[in-house]
Amino acid sequence: MKRRHFLQTTALSAIYLAQAKQYAQVLARSSSRKLALLIGINNYSETGNRSLSPLNGCKTDVELQRELLIHRFGFKPSDIKILLNEEATRSNILQTFETHLIQQANSDDIVVFHFSGHGSRVFDSEAITSDQANTAFVPAGSDHLNPDQSVNDIMGKTLFLLMSALKTENVTAVFDCCYSGGGTRGSERVRADASNTLYQPSKAETDYQKSWMRKLGLTPEQLRDRRKKGAKGVILAAATANQLAKENDLADVSSGLFTYFLTQYLWESAEGLTDAEAMIKRSLFAATGFQEPVFDVRPELITKPIYFTAPIHGSAQSVVQSVQRNQATLWLGGLDKRTLESFGTGSTFSTLEETETVTIVERKGLTAIAKIPSKLRPGTLLKESSRVIPRTIKLRIGLDSSLGNQLPKMSSDRIEFIPTQNGAYPQFVHYILSRATSNTIGLFSPSLERLPDSFGQAGESVSDAIVRLTPKFQGLFAAHLIRQTLNPSASQLKIEVSLHLQNQPDQIIAQSSTDRSSNVRNQPIPVKTPCQFQIKNHDRSPLYLLIALISPNGRFSIVFPNDYISGDLSGEVPAKANRFVPDPDQGETFRIAPPLVGRGEALIVASRNPLTRTYKQLRTLAEESNRTPIAIATQRGIDAIANLLSDLDRQSGHSAYRISTEDVATLSLSFQII
Repeated sequence: MKRRHFLQTTALSAIYLAQAKQYAQVLARSSSRKLALLIGINNYSETGNRSLSPLNGCKTDVELQRELLIHRFGFKPSDIKILLNEEATRSNILQTFETHLIQQANSDDIVVFHFSGHGSRVFDSEAITSDQANTAFVPAGSDHLNPDQSVNDIMGKTLFLLMSALKTENVTAVFDCCYSGGGTRGSERVRADASNTLYQPSKAETDYQKSWMRKLGLTPEQLRDRRKKGAKGVILAAATANQLAKENDLADVSSGLFTYFLTQYLWESAEGLTDAEAMIKRSLFAATGFQEPVFDVRPELITKPIYFTAPIHGSAQSVVQSVQRNQATLWLGGLDKRTLESFGTGSTFSTLEETETVTIVERKGLTAIAKIPSKLRPGTLLKESSRVIPRTIKLRIGLDSSLGNQLPKMSSDRIEFIPTQNGAYPQFVHYILSRATSNTIGLFSPSLERLPDSFGQAGESVSDAIVRLTPKFQGLFAAHLIRQTLNPSASQLKIEVSLHLQNQPDQIIAQSSTDRSSNVRNQPIPVKTPCQFQIKNHDRSPLYLLIALISPNGRFSIVFPNDYISGDLSGEVPAKANRFVPDPDQGETFRIAPPLVGRGEALIVASRNPLTRTYKQLRTLAEESNRTPIAIATQRGIDAIANLLSDLDRQSGHSAYRISTEDVATLSLSFQII
């Protein structure tokens, strides 16, 4: 089936877009008005005759976008209209679109429309696809079917007409929802009607469409031709129509994965749609393994910047929302969600000019209270200067109800088991221990993807499964601990890392950099293919490295440093120099061993300070096991990773590690093994 545009079809094709920086600068200097309509609906009801489970993250999505538009892109608060939960009825959405956007936006103005909530599929008698389906968005109050079995959902066809009525071409529509397979997946939620039904549109919906066709002077044939050519402006969608758009509760923050990654990217960078698409694809792939965002644009707009305007300030991770005496309320929407757990008491931010430093005293979700040395103004942008990683941090394993009611025990204080409560987990879990249909016990991701090589024999007891999986738990915790130091956009080090085929350096599998302007690529890597890391140190001082590999089955290995025989474990990359790992001149080879296929990840830690304690413990582990790479699967291996954080810590304390952006950079490379 041919698929073309978001507002007209049930699936989408991604178009890779370029950005014109010069044009973005012109737009930034213009006096165009910037208007936005942001919609978020959490309060769906399962008591109706539709399968619409409540959501948790849509209100946060709206807050993320609002703070971004105001403080990063210069939107006036009064020009942003917000409809939440019960306010976001069908009539309110349509009326507000008309009065706030259509009636006010002039030809040079900028418009942003955002919807977070459930999606559905509605019958379209004039569809441009063979299945006669049109994507639709479920407003508040649509939990029940109408007496004629129709729904009050807003069809993509309707939004196409509304967007056509805008006088400006500078319109961006963001949709964090999907159209099939709703409900809960493990500890995550899917933003779609779970019934997968092709509903009939309501009479009010079809009458509304006919009304706008008359206003625009369009016949059904003319409208159909326009829809084939594509919608006005830029469409940013969370997933293709045959994929699931998800939200989760990581670090006590409920949000749509797509909206969070999009917002975080835009706080950090303004390189345009091509770079945004690559980065957000990479982030969603690492988080879900399948969700693929779609960026769609009409050809004549291909060179324009994302949101049709350049940022008014430099990149940031936080913004001052309010100030009262010597305390400020901060919004942390620019931080990597995976590292939020490490932004508690003692973490610091500085102004972009580095003239002031603020210190967090407490954090709840994306809001923090911070001490300030002098009075900062609301709207001041901040960048991370240090984070505090608790020594008590744990890996949380959810216990599925299929395991029964007995809570297993472990000797390690690094692993915490979280049983389900009324079919849900009271807090986010990193993995789920569950019994499969074959009566085997193993690990799943939060979205219920099997972790390869984690299932035992049929009939295995829960306690025996815990014992068997303990080495895997240790490795997964080690990876979780290092991920708390991820800071590619905040680090002051200048380093670039790529993974490529060893005999074909131009065949880049994955790439990341502390330079925000670099593109991130993702290419699959065949099993057994020799690979190589290239580390480019653009910094003024030598850097000391540790490279860890997480295989699809969760095995955690240290692949660099690796010269344990000669005793040269400096792991150093000289200033303004490159280093290849492994070094073929030394007869070294690195390849992914079969039979594992799936998602892999490399974590690269770089420090201006020598990793003395870490290298010493790694040597001991290598001598004891008489093998490399070193697998982290024991408590002694966990101690080695703890030593790594101690080496990275500038002001070692008893209760936490302080990691400074001045001295440390941690990058992640995600890749697919086929």
